[in-house]
Amino acid sequence: MLDYYQALHNLLTQNTPSLTKQTVPLTEADRLILAENLTVQYDTPFFSNSAMDGYALGGDIDACQEWTIIHRIAAGDTAQSMTLKTGEAARIFTGAPIPEGTIAVIQQENTEVNGNILTVTSTLRKGQNIRYQAEELKKGDVFLSSGQYITPAVIALLASQGYAEIPVFKPLTIYVFSTGNELLNPEEPLTAGKIYDANRYLLLSWLKQTPHQIIDAGTLPDNKEATEQALSDASQKADIIITSGGVSVGEEDHVHTAITKLGKLTLWKLAIKPGKPFAWGEIDNTTVFMLPGNPVSTFVTFQQLVVPALKRLSGIDIEQCMPKAIMAKATFSTKKTQSRKEFLRVQLQPSATGLYVKLLSHQGSAMLSAFTQADALAEIPENTLVHENDYIKVYPLSYNFNT
Repeated sequence: MLDYYQALHNLLTQNTPSLTKQTVPLTEADRLILAENLTVQYDTPFFSNSAMDGYALGGDIDACQEWTIIHRIAAGDTAQSMTLKTGEAARIFTGAPIPEGTIAVIQQENTEVNGNILTVTSTLRKGQNIRYQAEELKKGDVFLSSGQYITPAVIALLASQGYAEIPVFKPLTIYVFSTGNELLNPEEPLTAGKIYDANRYLLLSWLKQTPHQIIDAGTLPDNKEATEQALSDASQKADIIITSGGVSVGEEDHVHTAITKLGKLTLWKLAIKPGKPFAWGEIDNTTVFMLPGNPVSTFVTFQQLVVPALKRLSGIDIEQCMPKAIMAKATFSTKKTQSRKEFLRVQLQPSATGLYVKLLSHQGSAMLSAFTQADALAEIPENTLVHENDYIKVYPLSYNFNT
């Protein structure tokens, strides 16, 4: 069995992206992945301007006790033809251009004005309240790199640089299957020997938070020929196939044998709990992820392994694909060690003395109810006991592709 971290490393390094570039309007770029480095088109700020409503002061601030107000400059005005001398000031507003000769801007609440004579009532510092040209971004520098996930903040930055359209990676097509004759859809009546399919609905709703095209491919029956045919057909259309169930070694588990026949099976056993029968492989140029059938095992392996791999296959840099972990104190103790790394459903509890981890009940691999209360997974290393107040690694749960 393969260690979790080794499996994650293999997933991210072996599944290299093969993506098509396209250009889209900026208004349609949310949640897509930038396909090229972009450079600064305009200095930011484009011109030196005031960070406050107040007064621009000219010349040597140490040489003056008071200044004569000679001009007024608002946002949108130009101050290119004006120069302030020592002892001169200009009424100025936030965002307005700084006149030549300005040494500082004093906010209006720290002044007294009598007619056109200005007195400063606080300490002055050279350069205060001035946003200097190009102090944030300089024309020609790379300011966004290929692989950047595009958020509303990124779109705002692009708009501020005059980008009306941008190069992005074309979204992937992802097919989602469940497997098993026992599965029913929620609208069907429950009968003896049957269960409702939770996994496909979990995966479909989670994947809809990504920029990709998601196809509900339905349920694969426990039939070797039908499974092979369905996976073969899907591989002609999909960039990625995700299945849940049918990946173990039982007589009715046909997915891993179908992948072996149609393509290549890379791995199908991990040293984690829950989630041991996790596998991935490929059919031609289609990547296939095979998740366990138990709902909690599906949840854990999807969050901890498939989501990072999907980010990588979407074009995001490896460093940004790793699951984000934090350290917090346990409020519980474990009674026995496990031979496999275990991921437990927990709640994070902030307090004045730090962040604590509460263990939830119903930790069985078929018990989904705890996930409705959980906001993190706690990692318990193999052969390790946890004691109350021990620091443990936790992975906050996220249904957002970018976190």
